[in-house]
Amino acid sequence: MRLLSRNTYLIMTLPWTATVREQTLIVTFPTSYRVLSWAPLNGGLVEARAILNHQVDIHEYPTLEPETYLSSLAQRLNVEEPVVGLMTGVLMERLARKVIHTNALLLECFATVGLSNALAVGDPPTYEEHPGTINLIIVLNQSLSPSTLVEAVQIVTEAKVQGLYAAKVKSTVTNALATGTGTDCVAIACPPGKPTYQYCGKHTRLGELLGRVVGEAIEEGIQRTGIGEG
Repeated sequence: MRLLSRNTYLIMTLPWTATVREQTLIVTFPTSYRVLSWAPLNGGLVEARAILNHQVDIHEYPTLEPETYLSSLAQRLNVEEPVVGLMTGVLMERLARKVIHTNALLLECFATVGLSNALAVGDPPTYEEHPGTINLIIVLNQSLSPSTLVEAVQIVTEAKVQGLYAAKVKSTVTNALATGTGTDCVAIACPPGKPTYQYCGKHTRLGELLGRVVGEAIEEGIQRTGIGEG
């Protein structure tokens, strides 16, 4: 098993490609992948050819609805549809990427981490949103069942919270340790077809590796919060 830095893994041949254009991370799949997310554009359980994570100008927030704005952006960037789209105020220079490769399983995590909107679950509701958010895109080369994708969201979320606790990040409205931000999003993608994995809990090898790759990406993303805003 190898956990690779964002420089080392570039020598590997990955089934998907990732580029940054016009302040937008574009993760493109070799075929339609199954994606589970609550993204503003095409959230839910869908099949998509790509996932976008777009950096908005925090001083000029788009006037269009996020879904409309992201759809227009995807067309302008000539990204093959359907597309799942996320938004962030975090600079793309702060993008953290980690890969785990073991036997036939390959996982990559893309993380943009902003903490200016850090909150703890159970905090009083606030109606003023800040640009900081934690967006996590995880791509696997093996197929997961829909229920496994849901369980994977749990593992990803626990890894995020663990990373925030380790860094002692505090909520911006209470003194509690933050469990995320007010606008976090997770997108998990895998190839379609007969599922290779039916479970993804903490008793499984898949759950362990998923937690590790997300944890490493979150750790690096937190370290990069000193660069720019968010």
